[in-house]
Amino acid sequence: MPAASATFRDATHSADTHALGKGFAVLCGVSVCLIVLGALVRAHSAGLACPDWPLCFGQLVPEMDLRVAFEYSHRVLAGSVSLAFVALSVVAWRRGASPAARRCIEVGAAVLMLQILLGALTVWHLLASWTVTAHLVTGNAFASTLLLTSGALRASAPRMRASDAARRWLPFVALLLFFQLVLGGLVSSRFAGMACPEWPTCNGGLWFPSWHGPVGLHLMHRSNGYLLLLSLCAAAWRLRGDPRVGRSVRLAAALALAQVAAGVANVRLGIPVEITALHSALAALLVLTVVWSTRQAWADRRAA
Repeated sequence: MPAASATFRDATHSADTHALGKGFAVLCGVSVCLIVLGALVRAHSAGLACPDWPLCFGQLVPEMDLRVAFEYSHRVLAGSVSLAFVALSVVAWRRGASPAARRCIEVGAAVLMLQILLGALTVWHLLASWTVTAHLVTGNAFASTLLLTSGALRASAPRMRASDAARRWLPFVALLLFFQLVLGGLVSSRFAGMACPEWPTCNGGLWFPSWHGPVGLHLMHRSNGYLLLLSLCAAAWRLRGDPRVGRSVRLAAALALAQVAAGVANVRLGIPVEITALHSALAALLVLTVVWSTRQAWADRRAA
């Protein structure tokens, strides 16, 4: 009887942590929606539609127009994600989450506090480029911690190990992706999206007319994007037989290709709002896919 009772408790605990893992995964999806909504706020020039923080025009619920509605809905969704994270974290902690899951929750809490501070600074500093860029990068980092927390809560012993090649390729790809995310935030916050109004050339038929100012920033974003795509395609080919990360790396390469196509469409069509939202969504999904691939590659180096 005691053994049966212990087995029942273990099964119940496993079911609870699995359900919590699903909860964090859903919250990760909502965070991606929040990132896209932030891009729409930027595209509609609504970043200062509420000129104060944490209130909006000194009110909890201000009078609405289109721009205020975008900014206010972004704040409401961000607050909802924060509260949901706290609730899920408390439940996971009380139900004996694994040490790996607890570490992910601790990192997520620190990133969330930084993100809230950056949100306030973005308003207080009137959309300074460094605050906008840091806010974007930290938002993607928070979504990544939610994904990692979900994986830690739902983890089971891997049946196979990733190849050594995966551990060599993926950190390099992750570094390029981080650099691309920072460049994307700077291009957006410094209004360099149309500094090169042509594609594949930049200006007047020239490929690289200048590496200074908005044009140089735009060209760095383009060039690093091409390098990231080529690196992911090479990694997908090199890891095509890898049983743990091959499929997710191929997905990342497909997302990178779609992201480049969206970037080209942004230039050719004059940065329409719809393509801007798609560009941000693809970037967030690409970040999560690369983070997950890296986690899978390094999850258990001793697995048989």
